[in-house]
Amino acid sequence: MVQMKGATAIAKTMAAHGVEHFFHVSGGMISLFVELEDAGIDLVLARSEKAAAYMADGYSRISYKPGVCYGQAGPGAINLAAGISEAYWTCTPVIALTGSTSLSDLYKFQYQELDEMPFFEPTTKWNAQIFQADRAGEITRDALNISTSGSPGPVHINLHYNAANEMGEAPEPRREEYARSYPNGRTHPNMDDLKKVAEILAGANRSLIVAGGGVIISRAWDEVVKLAEYMYIPVATTLSGKGTIPDHHPLSIGVAGRYSSSMANKIVEDTDVVFYIGSRAGGMATDNWTVPGQEATIIQLDIEPESIGRNYYPAARMICDAKLGVQDLLKVVKEMMKKPEKRKYLDTISKLKKEWRSEVASVMESDAVPIKPHRIIKEIRQILGDQDIVVADTGQMGAWTGVLYPIVAPGRTYIRAAGTLGWSLPAAIGAKFAAGDNKVLDVTGDGGVAYHISELETALRLEKPFVAVVFNNVTLGMLHYGFKWRGDGKALKSSDFIDVDYGKIAEAFNCYGQRVEKPGEIGEAIQNAFDSGKPAIVDVMIDRYELAPTSYYRTLPQGRPL
Repeated sequence: MVQMKGATAIAKTMAAHGVEHFFHVSGGMISLFVELEDAGIDLVLARSEKAAAYMADGYSRISYKPGVCYGQAGPGAINLAAGISEAYWTCTPVIALTGSTSLSDLYKFQYQELDEMPFFEPTTKWNAQIFQADRAGEITRDALNISTSGSPGPVHINLHYNAANEMGEAPEPRREEYARSYPNGRTHPNMDDLKKVAEILAGANRSLIVAGGGVIISRAWDEVVKLAEYMYIPVATTLSGKGTIPDHHPLSIGVAGRYSSSMANKIVEDTDVVFYIGSRAGGMATDNWTVPGQEATIIQLDIEPESIGRNYYPAARMICDAKLGVQDLLKVVKEMMKKPEKRKYLDTISKLKKEWRSEVASVMESDAVPIKPHRIIKEIRQILGDQDIVVADTGQMGAWTGVLYPIVAPGRTYIRAAGTLGWSLPAAIGAKFAAGDNKVLDVTGDGGVAYHISELETALRLEKPFVAVVFNNVTLGMLHYGFKWRGDGKALKSSDFIDVDYGKIAEAFNCYGQRVEKPGEIGEAIQNAFDSGKPAIVDVMIDRYELAPTSYYRTLPQGRPL
């Protein structure tokens, strides 16, 4: 046992678990920042706590390491809490560390005194407090372990100032191998469950795999593709599962659910067995539980038993890590049956895919002004390499990229906001901390980019170049469309902005900026942005009434989905 300050124990414990970066807004605990720097942890000063949470999130998704962020007591902590929901929805291990009033000052109306705990309760796996210096290292270790184990997710540690600054007696933190990355520990399925799943798949005529975010978290993409290839099973993905299988693969049908092409959803509807791997079969993945219908035969694999059977009654289940589970399943299937003949319905699927691609290709080549967003996606794909990263904001940005941006190599090269507008710009900065020499491109709208545009200074100061391509239609596009066609043109002021040149704003930050109004300028502008070596914004003026070509948007009145 040794004597050390609580802040020292936290810093040494984080370093022992491989924490590399500390995304934060400075405030309160000076000793904590000093100790973190002395422990070799990079201090990343953001311009807002919410953005710091998003940076930690983006970093964690690309690095497969826990991200750490900080906000000081009271308002700083609340700002941080607002950013944690994304990590919660996407099962990303982010450690949210907040400051809090010293125990001796509680209930005395101390400056910024507030009960921080309730704000983190709905969106964390664990919500803990450090009251004493001698437990600071222990609780930090537990937080890292909990965040990366099972289904990963965010945790919150509320550190009282007295615990950070006082001395306590605790073991010297040691280098720990667990919780340095995720998955933290893998589990095999129950053999009886495994055999039942294998039997159902072997007896199916038109089976389908839907790969969710759990496949990406588990890094099980190779295993899923091997199973699909052996049994000739087509593979759809959720938005979070995008990257499980390259889009050009003959068995790939793209994203299914709400932000899906009509082609993909038609294939899901026509199958007799749907095998969800690492997916909770939530509203987005199933278009509000209509694709597939409730009569479908469902198999579900998930690491958390409470996620299975929530929305569909499963004919069989596997509770396990996706990578090990699919490995074990393929072994059992090979023992049970010889490799089957190519299934006839794959020819029908191939025909539907060809028709869909032909339909979309004509619009992706469009020279129309205002610019068709389809054309921007085409230009982005031509510039980015196999391992370069796309970060997509929520709403239409997830829809455009989910349906039209093709993944050419398996793995996590695509991450998206699960529901928070403005997430993508700071998340792209965080992703760049883990991306090395690979490019990072943020796809956002003029509604989303303004939330955290001040983080351009953060990226410039810390030499983390990335490119944000702004789909600028001078409005909140989804809402403008709703007010225009569903609200009889009323309340449009609730969606419309004035025209802002975000490229010029980037230049004012001493970053690279350019506005694009003609389709032929898109590719060159994006390439120039990357070549600048600076954080950059390419502001592209698009048709405000163009909707992403998804099944959901095709159902809306007056839509122009293609």
